[in-house]
Amino acid sequence: MIPRPEYPVIDELVQNPAVSPAEAVQNLLRAREVLQLGRQESESASDIDGNHTWYAMTEVVDTANITPAELQDKLIDFIFELHRTEVPYLSLYSTDCYHFNFKPEYARQIDEDPQKEYPPSDLQEWENRNAFMAHLTRRVEHLCHHLDASLYAFYSCRSVEEAVRTACIWYIYAGQRVWENCQVGRLFGDEDQTPRRDMHMDRWCLWKDRLKTAQREFPRESTQEMIRKALEEVEKAEHGK
Repeated sequence: MIPRPEYPVIDELVQNPAVSPAEAVQNLLRAREVLQLGRQESESASDIDGNHTWYAMTEVVDTANITPAELQDKLIDFIFELHRTEVPYLSLYSTDCYHFNFKPEYARQIDEDPQKEYPPSDLQEWENRNAFMAHLTRRVEHLCHHLDASLYAFYSCRSVEEAVRTACIWYIYAGQRVWENCQVGRLFGDEDQTPRRDMHMDRWCLWKDRLKTAQREFPRESTQEMIRKALEEVEKAEHGK
């Protein structure tokens, strides 16, 4: 398989402290120009652009999967820098990136077996991805922006008993956005969809109560710390801090 030119651009961004997100964007745009210059007659310009953006975004998400939340700032800045350009299909693929290489086992119930290393590597990747999407959601200018992944905050918070750590991640990194969604009664999908996917203040209160219940049910120290931080962010959102 021919190596994709997008991959080293993302790798250098993450691994080289001297490379800024703005520089990485320019490097990516140059890689696209090279691809277009080498285009075969059987290839359309739009196909090359679409594949280029697809591979770039999948590499960003794959990199975010293995990057702890506290080290994701350059990737987040890169995404926002990229959205200031005219990269074809970027809005479309940015909306889809939550699902890139998704594995069903990511959504399993958390494993609180104290004899096991925790979290397992595949679940750590899932937590990192949620942190990445939560960071993006927190930083968008407004709700319903195409980088606003609040729908996945809804899924995680709704399943707090089974996915308490993932729910905590959304509160920790985007708690204010979760609060704003609930304040405005945001609906995802159609009015008559069953079950209804919406966020409102009754849900906020229910999810908060379930977080408190989880404090009694999940004794692992790292999970307890996440719940504590999540509840702190809940309080901050409620008091406008």
